[in-house]
Amino acid sequence: MENLPKNTNSMKPAHLAILLIILVLGIVNLLAAFGVFAGGSSSKTAGGPEYRVITPVEMDSIGFKAVAEEVGAKPDEEGKMNLPGEKVVKHALLKTTLDHLKNDGWVLTGITPDSLYIFKKG
Repeated sequence: MENLPKNTNSMKPAHLAILLIILVLGIVNLLAAFGVFAGGSSSKTAGGPEYRVITPVEMDSIGFKAVAEEVGAKPDEEGKMNLPGEKVVKHALLKTTLDHLKNDGWVLTGITPDSLYIFKKG
């Protein structure tokens, strides 16, 4: 027992620095995988197409905004707009929404069984 060194801490400062660097790089890599770094919320890959998934509620919202812009409607004090009925029925609103997204460069590529709309750009 008397041959044991008094300092039993076998970690040297250089080892701790290397472990800290590995830990930081691992966290940065994980955050980059979630889109926190290098491009933010864009789903566009290097040179590849960009995809967008839109819910039915978002589709309606895009359509209502497009109709409002088209007819020049402004929201009232309560935030409501008086839009023409023939433009906001489901089939007309869907066409307006798809045309608006097409003008922004989005192409409808599919609709999932749970009614999510998948668009592609590029």
